[in-house]
Amino acid sequence: MTHPLRQAADPAANASWSVAVEVELHAAMALARASTHALLQLSPLAHREITTALSDEVSKLERQGDPLSVAAADALRPYLAVAA
Repeated sequence: MTHPLRQAADPAANASWSVAVEVELHAAMALARASTHALLQLSPLAHREITTALSDEVSKLERQGDPLSVAAADALRPYLAVAA
């Protein structure tokens, strides 16, 4: 897979690259959700540790303050309620 900036002259290649990235992103997110869910069910200690780690990650993203980090924190925040 070639980076789209190297294929600027070929719109079809850019579209294919974008779709491939989106598919990989969605697959990674599904695996992360499934792993987190499994760990939350493992034990009370695992549940507490996952919840703490998720809360810490949201706080870190918020402190970074850039738009992508804030958007990521906003996307993760609902999982804190599920984990609690």
